Amino acid sequence: MTHSPEIEHIIQQSIEYSKERKHQYVTVEHLLLSLINHSAFKKCLVSFGADIDSMSQEIGAYLDSLHAIVSKEDEVVPRKTNSLERVMNRSVTQVLFSGRRQVTTIDLYLSIAAEGNSHAHYFLLKYGINKNEFVAHWTKHYKHGETTNMTDNQADEVLEEYTVNLTQLAAQGKLEPLIGRSKELDDIINVLAKRFKSNVLMVGDPGVGKTAIAEGLAQMMINKEVPDFLQDHQLYSLEVGSLLAGSKYRGDFEEKVKAVLEALNTKKKTILFIDEAHTMQGSGGSNNGSVDFANMIKPAITKGTLKVIASTTWEEYYESFEKDRALMRRFYRVSVDEPNHDTTIRILNGLSSRLNDFHDVEISDEAIKAAVESADRYIHDRKNPDKSIDLLDAACAKQRVLENKGAIITKELVFDQVERFTGVPADKMKGDNFDLIHNLETNIKDKLYGQDETVQQVLERVYVNFAGIGNDNKPTGSFLFLGPTGTGKTELAKLLSKNLDMPLLKYDMSEYGEKHSVSSLIGPPPGYVGFGDSQVSGGRLINDLSKNPHSIMLFDEVEKAHPDIFNIFLQMLDEGHITGSNGKQVNCKNSIIIMTSNLGSSDSERNNIGFGSQEKTGEDDKALKEFFKPEFRNRVDLICKFNKLDTLAIKKIVIKFTDDLKKSLIDKHDITLNLSEPVVEYLAEQGYDKKMGARPLARKIDELIRVPLSKKVLFERIKSATINAVMTDGAIDFAVTHKLTAKVNEDGIIEVS
Repeated sequence: MTHSPEIEHIIQQSIEYSKERKHQYVTVEHLLLSLINHSAFKKCLVSFGADIDSMSQEIGAYLDSLHAIVSKEDEVVPRKTNSLERVMNRSVTQVLFSGRRQVTTIDLYLSIAAEGNSHAHYFLLKYGINKNEFVAHWTKHYKHGETTNMTDNQADEVLEEYTVNLTQLAAQGKLEPLIGRSKELDDIINVLAKRFKSNVLMVGDPGVGKTAIAEGLAQMMINKEVPDFLQDHQLYSLEVGSLLAGSKYRGDFEEKVKAVLEALNTKKKTILFIDEAHTMQGSGGSNNGSVDFANMIKPAITKGTLKVIASTTWEEYYESFEKDRALMRRFYRVSVDEPNHDTTIRILNGLSSRLNDFHDVEISDEAIKAAVESADRYIHDRKNPDKSIDLLDAACAKQRVLENKGAIITKELVFDQVERFTGVPADKMKGDNFDLIHNLETNIKDKLYGQDETVQQVLERVYVNFAGIGNDNKPTGSFLFLGPTGTGKTELAKLLSKNLDMPLLKYDMSEYGEKHSVSSLIGPPPGYVGFGDSQVSGGRLINDLSKNPHSIMLFDEVEKAHPDIFNIFLQMLDEGHITGSNGKQVNCKNSIIIMTSNLGSSDSERNNIGFGSQEKTGEDDKALKEFFKPEFRNRVDLICKFNKLDTLAIKKIVIKFTDDLKKSLIDKHDITLNLSEPVVEYLAEQGYDKKMGARPLARKIDELIRVPLSKKVLFERIKSATINAVMTDGAIDFAVTHKLTAKVNEDGIIEVS
């Protein structure tokens, strides 16, 4: 003996009614309230002529008045009353005597009606629900029992509970128009015309419009735009999750699936649309051998008694359907590709009127064009038309939030949403980035000394892209910086990041010297630890680019990386995207790629054999050709050679390094620090090393200026003074001059101290 899923739902709802009121008991009245509000039984009562709304309100008011059974505790676990226990036992008994094995809603009603000494019985009498008349009405219109065939009314109830009638929604004008999918619809209609296995599986990336095709077919059926054999059909959409909901006991899920299939068979001329079809496999199944939804539906779709249109993504197709050949042979696969640029614009034009009405705005043609173009260029992890519609919808929603009724949606508003989605500055898309790049060259050259020619070459590439006439299929720029250490290679990358307002993603390539370290960047391959783990499966490079598609990627000391690393760079430099080991593809077309290397520097530092101290030349070119493969060199936009710093550049760096010290002294101690020219020259001479570049300068300034000066300020308690750093007997000395302060005394005389 089992309860049907409907009975389980009704009992659970009666318990919820009791908990809401903090009742210690579940009564027959709780059960009656749940029963008359159950959708299928409520329809039968309404068709019988009962005023269910008033009856429900009156029973609810009665339950609210039961103060005696209200618990004072917050957490209440209500118990059954004796009368409710009798009702449940009576319903089971009458089912057994009728030779059936499952309690239904009519059994529950008859048992409640037999409980004469209860308010539930009183309410049934008050609202004219006579037992004999109602049972006759039920038998005539809602036939039940051990029958193999459903009535039309029962079939309608089952389908309404577990499916959505798409043709009905289409008739009511509640579905979005379908544009530009004639080929796919023709393929689907041809398959539905078959006698056997007339089932379609639509496969496509998320967001390309698979569900929209099913809705479009429903609209064509309503508009009589399909062949005669389909014009009187109904299209029902089923979500497997709705069958799983509330199925707590073994057999519940199977009963629901059986009921849906029987209802479709009863209605005849029906088509079932199953969204996210990969959920069919495993749904309802368990380790104890229960069959899943896919196995239950196989006989029906094989015989041709049921026509099915299913949809899934390519990933799930390979994961689920490819492995189940027995299921796949029952379907005809239809590939749903991303619509092209023109079709996407047509789709948005078709949707714009509905968006206008919903948001109370007016979408301009330029906004639609901007949404499609910017989605194509800047959003690469999603597909059209979904991503373009999202941009347009978000721009409209923003005006709705601001309560700008009647606002005109322009391309500038769309660009603002692209910036929110991707992080790419809206100014770059609008062409209003003049302020950003106007002083770019000056700002960088003021901070980076001795490399003016290199800076000019790099910025010229950046200007081309910012002007919108660069190659849209490649990164914004890709550069290989060559030169001795300490000449400003990494510093230029940092300055570009700061002045272009692009985040800097830095990778120290000395960490990727082993062959297996490739997996750290793009993720471990299948079968290795970490594959499929959402935290690490993408790899550091894949995850960073997903979060920061508009960034500067700095691969520092790239010559120290394993040679296999350079193979993954090829795709980035040429196609502007990179694919992780798990198949996830990320885009770097809006990124600047910078690689630094010291190749050839050590060879150049070695003097030629013989007289003189002239250094070797051309060693960096030789090392470059020997180390980097031709296909790699050919993909880099620009190979920049950083020069060794001259005396003037070194002196500028000395001033740059001491500026922070001067600012700290002024802010904290009101001390002005001045460096004499001999001191600057001495620091430049002592701190600069041809082999080490400018990096030792910072240490030398700490040693000769910062440390002795801090001791002097601390121990001599210097405040409000001017300190002049001068050379005395070949060493740096500090001459302190206290600043004069003036104040007016009581007699009005100015005193200077």
